[in-house]
Amino acid sequence: MANGRGGGFFAGFLIGSIVGGAAAVLLAQEETRDLLVGKAREAGNLAKDATDDLRGKVTDVASQWQSSASDLYERGKSVVDSARANVDAAVDEGKSSAEQAHSDLTQQAREQ
Repeated sequence: MANGRGGGFFAGFLIGSIVGGAAAVLLAQEETRDLLVGKAREAGNLAKDATDDLRGKVTDVASQWQSSASDLYERGKSVVDSARANVDAAVDEGKSSAEQAHSDLTQQAREQ
């Protein structure tokens, strides 16, 4: 009878060890899974923060470029307007000089 009890104890010990080991593996896997999920969330949050920072910097740079482009456009427009005014004044003066020269030549031709 001692052999029967010893074998039963050993079988129970073996089954208990297997069940306990399986439970330990499952719990360890769950903890590992939870750890991985936590790390993945942290990485996701870091990526989101970095993306938000980059988006803000890009928006700032785009705003600066837009402002610079607007300033450059206004300066260019001013230069063109000034050049147009100078050309118009030169054309008007040339017309006036040509009319005066024509008038002088006509006067001289009548006097001769």
